[in-house]
Amino acid sequence: MASNTPLRRRSIFSGLLLVIIGALLLSHNFGGNLPAWQILRQWWPLVFILWGLAKLYDHFMAQRTGEPAPPTVSAGEVLLVLLLLAVIGGVGIIDWGSNHPNRGDIFSSIWNESYSFTESVPAQTIAAKSQVTVRTARGNITVTADDTQQISVTARKSANAESESAAQERANHVHVTVTKTDNGYLVEPQGQNDSEGTVSAELEVHVPKNISLDVKTDRGAVQITGIAGNVNVQSQHGAIEVRQSGADVSVESNNNSDDIRIVSAAGNVRVSGKGAQVEISDVQGAVTLDGDYFGSLNFARLAKGIHFVSNRTDLAITQLTGRVEITNPGDMGIYDSTGSVTLTTTKRDLTLDNVTGKIQVDNRSGNITVRYTQPPKEGLELTTQSGDIDINLPGKSAFDISARADNNGDISSDFGELQSKVEELHGSARLDASVGTHGPKLDLRTTHATIRIRKGQ
Repeated sequence: MASNTPLRRRSIFSGLLLVIIGALLLSHNFGGNLPAWQILRQWWPLVFILWGLAKLYDHFMAQRTGEPAPPTVSAGEVLLVLLLLAVIGGVGIIDWGSNHPNRGDIFSSIWNESYSFTESVPAQTIAAKSQVTVRTARGNITVTADDTQQISVTARKSANAESESAAQERANHVHVTVTKTDNGYLVEPQGQNDSEGTVSAELEVHVPKNISLDVKTDRGAVQITGIAGNVNVQSQHGAIEVRQSGADVSVESNNNSDDIRIVSAAGNVRVSGKGAQVEISDVQGAVTLDGDYFGSLNFARLAKGIHFVSNRTDLAITQLTGRVEITNPGDMGIYDSTGSVTLTTTKRDLTLDNVTGKIQVDNRSGNITVRYTQPPKEGLELTTQSGDIDINLPGKSAFDISARADNNGDISSDFGELQSKVEELHGSARLDASVGTHGPKLDLRTTHATIRIRKGQ
């Protein structure tokens, strides 16, 4: 006997989810800047949004047609979501393994021991002002400048194997060479890659001071000291430190967890890519920092200033006699700068202390504090949204001020002649006034917050 129970509508969510899986896999096959797993990592909440929208659609269509609505959550839909995560996660793991610079060592290092062996390369005399290139697929690189015209190399080769004799056999296939080229000299290990993976070759190189240096490693830290010529460093994975450079320094780093330190350079410094902590100090030329860095950033004593550009910040300082500190993603401090400061950023609390040059700041969703130890001589422009502006000025300062605190904002001042001129209208506050004569223009703008003008000593 046929049942009179009406059939439930089928949910459209399963079809939508299959479309998402297909689109992600298709984007993976055709390449692009973002692999499928990375798209899912950033946009995974969209799966639940589509799930909810599909359920709302099912409910309204069931009401319209008179059919019973499908269940809110079905076992099949849960399995499909898990399938999406498993498929994209599996693709991500395969991509990671295939692109890993030492994929052959991933599992061998679990079961085998690591053994190290030393090889020394006889010293060679090289011409003054030569170009020296040092490369290794895996291993730290240390380059030290000496008062000599010779280049010498000591290599520490490390291989994973089930026994020391097997590791020795792998290491014996690796030889470090110093080769004369059209452009100078090339130092590199030969035969690092074999069927078992990559033999690490840690290089300690001593060179004359009066050379230019080019260093590249896929995996390993780089430390360079005392080179008089230009220094260029490329690293896929490893900390980088360059000290006492006599000319320009260029660094390219490509790993979020690697630290970069450049101390004392006579020329320009350029750092690009990505990394963790960055320290740049005592540079006579201009400094450019371009990329995303996820640790603390510290800059100090940069004679021709710095230009820092990331996804979140664009900072230009023409001369930095003091320091810049970005200790965490939410705070930035600029201290004792004689140059002008131009800054665009977002969601940071900013402190500018004893900055004597012109200041232009556009900060979205963050507080701004400016402290003057001497009366300002250059203009000041501060703009923020949903953030307080706090300015501390010496009592003998002279300035023209234009301040706006819109959308339930407020303005307060310790300067009596200013507080009486604050106007409030429709939930906003404004101030246009002068203190003294022949002072610079102070232009302050915020919304949903307070502007405070404090009077110091």
